[in-house]
Amino acid sequence: MSDNQKLFLKIGILFCPATFVLFLMDIRLLQADNSSQLLPYPLFSIMVMVLLCVTVIFITKKTIGTLLKKIQEQKNQLDEVNNALESTTHDLEDRVERRTFEISVANASLNREIAERIQAETERKKIKRQMELILESAGEGIFGLDKEGNVTFVNKAASIMLDWSQEELVGKSHHDLVHHSYKNGETYPVEKCPIHKAYRDGKVHFGSDELFWTKEGKAFPVEYTSTPIVENKIITGAVVLFRDLTTFR
Repeated sequence: MSDNQKLFLKIGILFCPATFVLFLMDIRLLQADNSSQLLPYPLFSIMVMVLLCVTVIFITKKTIGTLLKKIQEQKNQLDEVNNALESTTHDLEDRVERRTFEISVANASLNREIAERIQAETERKKIKRQMELILESAGEGIFGLDKEGNVTFVNKAASIMLDWSQEELVGKSHHDLVHHSYKNGETYPVEKCPIHKAYRDGKVHFGSDELFWTKEGKAFPVEYTSTPIVENKIITGAVVLFRDLTTFR
């Protein structure tokens, strides 16, 4: 039940007895033989109405006071909620601002790292291209070997002298393709090959007493230098430089 309904109920309860008393007075007046012995009816009605009015004012004032007290309590609660909400809002704004700053710093760092990597990749490609141009323009044959003896790269001069395309050489065993036999056709064991010893013992091997074989099965004498490739103190392969001695005789 709401406060307004309670107030109307209290006033109704007060008016009902007052109305009943006045009703009884009307009946008594009608039945009395000597009306002078009774309190004058108008005066009695005024007293009842005054008492009723005072009671209504008292109840209304008390009810209004209670309502005002509740309103004040609710206002205080609302102020507390607003203060808490404002504090939470400021805290969230600070967090958002701090997080935004952190993200901005992270983005700037990431962009800088990306730019550095792009620059490094560009430089790497530039250096690689320069090395390719150097290899392609070299008059001697040059090829690289991994620790398994497979060709990792080969320049144009080596491809022409051996009559193998670069695609046919890369990834294949160098010894099996171009250094597989002695001059008499006897098989040349790879364990005895000085060219391949470079990536095994880590020493530079050179000489002018070896034969390379072309794709067509023709042999030609070569002068060679086999140098080990060392990365972080670990041998990862070898670079072989050679030239056809028949062109110098």
